[in-house]
Amino acid sequence: MRGKGNKILGIISAVTMLGGTIAFAGCSGEVYKGESLSAGYVSNAEVTSNGGFAVEKGDFVYFINGKEEYTAENVYGEVVRGALMRISKEQLQKGEYDKAQIVVPSVLSTQNYSSGIYIYGDYVYYATPTTDEDVDGVVQNSSLDFKRSKIDGTEAPMDGYFFRLSSNTVNYRFVQAGVDRDGDGQKDVFCLYEDDGALKSYNTATGENMTLVTGATVYYDQSDLENPNVYYTMNVTYNIEDSAIAHTPGYNQIYCVNAAARATVNADEASYTVEGGKTYDFDKAVMEKANEDAEEAQDNGEDVEIPYDFEDYSTYPYVNLGKLVLDGVGSQKVASLQPDTRFNQDDAKDAGEPFGYTYTIARYENGGVYFTRAANGSETKLYYMTDNRKSTLNTVTANNFGENVDVDLIANDTTKASGSAIFQLATGDNGARTHTYIYLSGSEIWRATVGANAETTEVRVASSAAGTLWQTRGEYLYYYGTGTNGYNLSRVNYTGDEEDYNAISMLETDEYKPITVALVDWHNDWYKPEFIGGTDVVLYCNAQSYAGGDVSYNYIYAAKVGTTDEIKKNNDLYQEVKEYLDEYSTNETATKLIEYYFQTEGGVSKEVEELYDKDFFKEVVEKFGKDGELVKESKLIALVGKMSDAHAEEIDTLWTEYLLQPEEEAAEEETGMPGWAIALIVVGSVLVVAVALGIPAYRAHQKKVEAKREAEATVNAYKRQRIDTTDDKSIDVYADEDEETKDEE
Repeated sequence: MRGKGNKILGIISAVTMLGGTIAFAGCSGEVYKGESLSAGYVSNAEVTSNGGFAVEKGDFVYFINGKEEYTAENVYGEVVRGALMRISKEQLQKGEYDKAQIVVPSVLSTQNYSSGIYIYGDYVYYATPTTDEDVDGVVQNSSLDFKRSKIDGTEAPMDGYFFRLSSNTVNYRFVQAGVDRDGDGQKDVFCLYEDDGALKSYNTATGENMTLVTGATVYYDQSDLENPNVYYTMNVTYNIEDSAIAHTPGYNQIYCVNAAARATVNADEASYTVEGGKTYDFDKAVMEKANEDAEEAQDNGEDVEIPYDFEDYSTYPYVNLGKLVLDGVGSQKVASLQPDTRFNQDDAKDAGEPFGYTYTIARYENGGVYFTRAANGSETKLYYMTDNRKSTLNTVTANNFGENVDVDLIANDTTKASGSAIFQLATGDNGARTHTYIYLSGSEIWRATVGANAETTEVRVASSAAGTLWQTRGEYLYYYGTGTNGYNLSRVNYTGDEEDYNAISMLETDEYKPITVALVDWHNDWYKPEFIGGTDVVLYCNAQSYAGGDVSYNYIYAAKVGTTDEIKKNNDLYQEVKEYLDEYSTNETATKLIEYYFQTEGGVSKEVEELYDKDFFKEVVEKFGKDGELVKESKLIALVGKMSDAHAEEIDTLWTEYLLQPEEEAAEEETGMPGWAIALIVVGSVLVVAVALGIPAYRAHQKKVEAKREAEATVNAYKRQRIDTTDDKSIDVYADEDEETKDEE
């Protein structure tokens, strides 16, 4: 927030929108033509951190400018909150936050915050609420359009899109899969997304849309959001002896599919072949009979669909374009239920477990899949299998986990190695893997290093750190708990030895103590914060409210994290402000002025200034001035980018009302005292205040007429909302001038 002149709060600098004209680009519809943001832009610069609300490309950070609701007016060229912006890393590090520029003035928003924006080449790929209207003129903003725009701000589709989904909570990823099917010399970008119980892949270069699998729970890579591979488990369901009676075996399988997977259909044979993989064939007669039954039901007025389209494999009884990783098939056969081997890659007779395995995927990250498996419900061990397995891996015998199978035992049970734990993988020069996981037990954080047979060496790294574990970055573990309006941000150095965390060692250094970054209060229903590489800056969606209200404007803020000593120094500076506020804890109106000068650039109207004792007002201004002894909030956390004029004006109004709002007017009602009695009490209070604030002292032996004059001045001052600024509670005065005159008479 910025102060200006004699206003209570200055409106934040007006947003400079990209001037542009509307052009037409064939089937893509209207295209926004904006001014080029070519300064400093390097087309082939490296891109990191794809998938969140902030992505780094070269020397710049591109970020979504805050949390905007999908129901917001999404007029291209006028959007500020929720738009795509950029700022250089140098500007971030220097704190030149107001130099951010708008790149895509459209709402980049979904209701699923596990995936965000992606940059490939010269384009940013994103999802945005559609602006199309239905026949009644209602905007269909609960649907999502998937688009791309030029990252230099020069071109963006306004009504064109790759495809549209009716759900705004969909899981999706934009990825590259290493193929160039349109022949333009660039790797094709695919959009992986889930729709109607299926995982699908849309090629943005060719427009080809493939259904990869149906009826599966998929697991995207949690550590690399641009990974084109997805894991999932599949049940084996097949028809027996050409009948329509389905049988589900007591085992399942683990598959992995790539975004570039596709299949060709043989409608005559009711089969499809996965490119470079298996052929799945089905009994066409059974499928035709099912279609005939559906047609007959329709003729009888029933609301049913024709189940199978032989030209479309995605309607077939089993859809799966993935590659089999582990097959839980058992060696035990039931004569009357001979399995159909279309689902099995290798011979079941080689299975080590007679009744088969049921797999449960825990997560996909660190270059491999974590899973448990159960044989008759007896096993709960956690395993890790790397992506870099041999292409000739036998999917059945691999379950024996012999020397030739790249599987590691992580834990003998998942009590500690649970879904809330953080898993790490380190690879030595000899290729040997070392697994570590960090878990929370009560309010204690533990680091467990995995050894042979999943035995662990554990170190307690924090004894009072309640919250949720988030991520490790360098030597630090970051976690969060409930903040003022959202979540706070805490960390601890988790890499120390056991003795570093004992009480004696921590008396000598703060390095291994948990510490919370002051004032960071990030939105708990949006993307998690983003650390910017090459800087000590973290960006987050600010859940902070203003002027004593409960409204959060949800813009992006920056906080410099730095070393433990730097965090502690900033925390101490903020503590000094809190102590100053505590001095006036019994005087709400005084604390309002302190809050205002701490949170804004200052500058108030004459009307507000007259509410306060001159010496107290001067004191507050000086304390938060250029050479003042107290830090301003903008030195600890600050708005990055732009705030809309409308929101800046709203905040301006909030501060105005907040500062002008009087104390609760309850004194006279509660005491029933007449105005003259309250006035006399106020006179006494003023005498105390005068001494406390160094105002020229009133003489106790003033003449009666002088006392009356002072009482009258005090009463009139109250009418202008003047307040005491000592720790004593202000006394409300409700004297009426006419009544005063009568009292004096």
